[in-house]
Amino acid sequence: MSNVCFAFGPQNSYLLNCPSKWARNNLPAAIDRLFTKQPPIKDVYELALGPAESYYIGYKDADNKLYCMNHGLPDTLEKHLSVNAKGFVEHDIPTTMITLGPNGSYVVKDKNKMQWCGIPEPLAVSLRSSKTAGTKLVALGVDNTYVVVNTDGSGLRNLRDKYTRLEELLANMKSFAEIHYLSLSTFNSVASSGTPDDPLFMLVRKNGSSKGLLPDGHDKDFEDIINSLPNMLPAPAPTRPQARGKSSSSTSFLKMLSGAAKAANLANQVINGGNGGGGGGGGYSDGNNYDTSGFSAGLQQQTWSSTGDAAGDPIQ
Repeated sequence: MSNVCFAFGPQNSYLLNCPSKWARNNLPAAIDRLFTKQPPIKDVYELALGPAESYYIGYKDADNKLYCMNHGLPDTLEKHLSVNAKGFVEHDIPTTMITLGPNGSYVVKDKNKMQWCGIPEPLAVSLRSSKTAGTKLVALGVDNTYVVVNTDGSGLRNLRDKYTRLEELLANMKSFAEIHYLSLSTFNSVASSGTPDDPLFMLVRKNGSSKGLLPDGHDKDFEDIINSLPNMLPAPAPTRPQARGKSSSSTSFLKMLSGAAKAANLANQVINGGNGGGGGGGGYSDGNNYDTSGFSAGLQQQTWSSTGDAAGDPIQ
């Protein structure tokens, strides 16, 4: 394994994946079989979990080839992920990030293009501005909450008091450049008593530290994973020998693990959703970005929970 990927789904389902180990709970049967078959898969690039056992997974199998599977996703997203006439997928599996929100909303991004549908307008405006190259990761959460992190360290968030611990962590950051990976659950977790509880999340910083919220009784999985996370800060490059009569300088190179945001991951069941729905406009495209909100009639909305309006809280 080489990637960092955390995904949360309904009924306390989750996958915690770091470069040396993973932990999972209550995953859809088709995904769980990938881990129990012999030989099992080698790595997970992206996992997104939605309602009614809908999902997307991109992974490296035991034969070192890359594969992906999806089931029950919104129509426009399934079309984006479908194979071409030659039987090949056209999205880049190692860099694909998918975050599933309530009411059929989503953002999907790889190194070449980005598409979204049904997201709050402030988030859509941010994505139009930053475009594919400038957007590092997006995470959609319960009740139209979201966080977007840009490659320049700026970002946008609106957590609407749904993720109070995460809000405190983000508020104390100098910039979002500290974030390596972030996943929000779009489902309320289920407490040991069987009642709805706070939605789950996982935040990983570039220095390898992390904070998160897991379901009751699953603390050991969290501890095992966070203790295995590597330091992802840039290592200083060795200084080149100085040539006689000339000056030289060293350059630091940033070497980061692939597989961030993937929002996805990260889609989960809202047990108590809000009313209404956010939208990012209809049919916007600049060649690489595409907003399919104008085509929401094609979504499988009967399986997704409703959302409320959201406002943006910019971070510079």
